[in-house]
Amino acid sequence: MAQMTKLALAQSLKQLMAERTLDKITVKEIVTRCGVNRQTFYYHFKDIYDLLDWMFVNEGQEFSRRYPDSRSNDDGESAIRNMCSYLRENKQMVVNIYHSLGRELLDRYLCREMAKLLHTTLGYRAQVFGATEDDLAYLIAFYKHAFVGSLLDWVHDGLPGDIDDIVQKMVPILQGTFDAALKRMALRR
Repeated sequence: MAQMTKLALAQSLKQLMAERTLDKITVKEIVTRCGVNRQTFYYHFKDIYDLLDWMFVNEGQEFSRRYPDSRSNDDGESAIRNMCSYLRENKQMVVNIYHSLGRELLDRYLCREMAKLLHTTLGYRAQVFGATEDDLAYLIAFYKHAFVGSLLDWVHDGLPGDIDDIVQKMVPILQGTFDAALKRMALRR
């Protein structure tokens, strides 16, 4: 029952974020929309940002189900495409979070999901080239911030253009860089 209540509160917040920025939403609006009282909200969450953080964890599980993995041989193309698809599908909510105090939580969520996608893309390749787990972790951290930073710039601009165009801009920059970096990391020991 508690999980259903949390999901209802998160859905209510998600609907409201599609209408306006997070800093313009109140707990009263969230509970009214889903038919519970304020006490119920505060039983589960300390504030709206706590609910948003919980929602992102839940969204992350949904994201992982919808985009189970990236191909291990594509230089990050499918990871970028999957993340772009998620952002476009949730455009208004994402833009409103970006333009509010929830931007840091959005950044953290996108970094967490991008890291998962990149781990699938790079994990096997790191073993093939003899890179260590530390090398792999560092490479994933580097690229997740590069990708998410570029994607947040896209969100800032309102997610214009076609997803294929966005992906095709990044692919030539990335082609071969994962393998080259993993080889150099393995050789430096």
